[in-house]
Amino acid sequence: MTLPAAGWFPDPQDASRLRWWDGRTWGAATRALPSRAEPVSPVVVAPVGPSFSVQPTVIRSRSWASGGSVHRLSAFASLAVLFAAVSVVANPWGVCSAVGALVGVLGVVKPGATGGWRVLARSASASAVVLAVATGAVAASAQFHLF
Repeated sequence: MTLPAAGWFPDPQDASRLRWWDGRTWGAATRALPSRAEPVSPVVVAPVGPSFSVQPTVIRSRSWASGGSVHRLSAFASLAVLFAAVSVVANPWGVCSAVGALVGVLGVVKPGATGGWRVLARSASASAVVLAVATGAVAASAQFHLF
């Protein structure tokens, strides 16, 4: 319900008088009704500030970490985890490790995820980089007979 603007209105306590309405509450100022020859009409003063409504509304708040309302996953993080996992099982010449580390770095720098998935995408990408570098070191040591 929207409240009427400020002005003189018929007094709710005394029908023979007008009372000042400030747009929010009844004021103490009153005055006599005009003569019966004139029709009684409220004198409305244009509001100078913002007008408010008393309608119930739903307050929507977002967490600082959630970003927008649309949530999507990160392709870079998903690929980084996939290549890092494959590099544990099969890592010919360290190719899966190198690709996993590269895509993992891209996932950390530009996750492409939104909402709560953004934090998860960066964490998964960073973990994939660590795993890919470790399996790459193992593959390199086997390839070049370092140990």
